[in-house]
Amino acid sequence: MEQLLRWTKGITGSARGWGYLPAIALSLGLLTVLALLLLLRAHSAEGGGGVPSASISVPALIPGMPVCTPSAPPNSAGVPADPAATPVPAPPVFGLAWFHKPPEDGTSALEIARQNSYIHLTGPSDAEFLSKLRAEGYTRPVYTYVTASAVEGPGPYKDASSPCRAGYTPYDNNLASEKDDFCRFIHPHESWFLHNGQGTRLVGDYFGSGRWTYMMNPADQGWQAFAQDRLLSIRDNQRYNGVWLDNVDLDLNRARTDLQNSDGQVQEFSTDGRMRAAMQQWLAGVHTRLGDWPVWANLVGGDLTQDGWDAYAPYLDGAMDESFAVRWVDGRRSPAEWEGQLARADRWLSQGKGLVMVGQGAEKDTERMRFTLASYLLVAQGSEAFYRYTRFDSYYNSFWFYPEFDTARALGAPTGPRTEVAPGLWQRSFEHGTVQVDLAGQEGKLTPAR
Repeated sequence: MEQLLRWTKGITGSARGWGYLPAIALSLGLLTVLALLLLLRAHSAEGGGGVPSASISVPALIPGMPVCTPSAPPNSAGVPADPAATPVPAPPVFGLAWFHKPPEDGTSALEIARQNSYIHLTGPSDAEFLSKLRAEGYTRPVYTYVTASAVEGPGPYKDASSPCRAGYTPYDNNLASEKDDFCRFIHPHESWFLHNGQGTRLVGDYFGSGRWTYMMNPADQGWQAFAQDRLLSIRDNQRYNGVWLDNVDLDLNRARTDLQNSDGQVQEFSTDGRMRAAMQQWLAGVHTRLGDWPVWANLVGGDLTQDGWDAYAPYLDGAMDESFAVRWVDGRRSPAEWEGQLARADRWLSQGKGLVMVGQGAEKDTERMRFTLASYLLVAQGSEAFYRYTRFDSYYNSFWFYPEFDTARALGAPTGPRTEVAPGLWQRSFEHGTVQVDLAGQEGKLTPAR
C-alpha cells in the first residue's frame, strides 16, 4: 500500500530535508545535488525513505473530503490521532453507510463524516446535524428519508366518514408531514388509500408507538399528484441532495400480512403484478417531476433473483437491501437465497446504480458481521456500493465500528469477480488480499496479502 501513504516526514518531502539544500549546494555543486535528489527519490519509491506501510493501519477514505497527510498513525478506530488530519485516499470500493438519524451513542459528526461514504438523514429535524457534517468537510451527497407507501395521521379511521381530529402534528419522515396535513389533504379522498378485504383502510402502528400510518394506493392519480408536489417542495426547500424513499414494495406481502389490520387481502390489487405496475407508474411520475434530483429507495419484498428489482430500475438511482446475506435479525438464508441476492446486487451495481447492503445482527456477533461483510465484498464494485452492520430494532442509532473495516479498506480494489472454488465456498481476489465466504459454516474471512 505504499502508493497510498505519502507522509510529509519522508526524506524527500520533509521541510527539514529541503532545508539542507543550500549547504549541500555550496559544498557539492548543483550537479551533485541533482544526482543526490534522484537517488533519494528512487530510494523513497522502494520504501526506504518513509514509514513502512506494514507498520500502520490505512485510514479510511472519505470521498470528497480534502486530502491531508496524517501527522500521527491512526488509532484503533481508524481515525488519525490528530483531529485536524483527514484520512488518505483508498480505492473506491469499500464504503460505510449511515442512516436514518444523528447518532445517539455519543459518536460525533466528525466521526460520522470521516468513516462513512453514504448518508441519509430525516427531513428538517436533522438539518442541524446536516450542517455539522458539512462543517466537518463531508461533501458527498446526503439524502433525505421520506416514506413512499404510507402517510401518518390520527385515528385509526376506517374511512372518510369518520371525523378527523384537528391539530395533529406528524413526524417529518412522510409526505403528509405538516400539522393537519392528514385531515386537510388526505382523509377526504378514500380512493387514495389501500383497504383490506373488509373495506377498512390498512394501517400500521410501528413498534407500538401509537402513531398510525395509512397505506396509500400507488395507482390513484390524486395521490400520485400530491406525492409529486410534496417531493418537489422538499427538493426546492430543503438542503438535501436527493431523496431516499422508504418501503417501496415489490409485492403485496406487507399489506396482506404485516399491518395492524391485515387480513390476507388488498381490495385494490388482486395480484402482485398489478400492484407492481401501479408502483412503476408512481415512481415514473416522481422520476419525471424531480428531473436529475437523485431518487433512492428501500426496496421491500419481491424475489431473491437476479432480475428481482428490474421493474423499478429505470426510475431509481440507488437502492437499499435492508437484510443482506442474512435474515432479520438472527436468521440465515438458504444457499439458493444467498446466491440469488448476490446475483441481484451484481445486476444492480453493473447498471451504475448505488446500493446500500445492510447486515442485520447483534453488535457482539462478530462472526455474523464478518459473514455479511465478506458477502458484501464479493459483489462490491465502483464507488457506489456501501455496507453497514446493525440491527433494525435498535432504531439504527449507534455507530458500530470493527477492525475488519480497516482490513476491508486495505484490501484495495477487486481484481476480478467472485468464484465458487469449492461447493458452497466463494472467493474473490483483491489487490492486497482475498475474501472468502463459506456458506455451510456461515463464515466470512478477509485475508490481507503478506
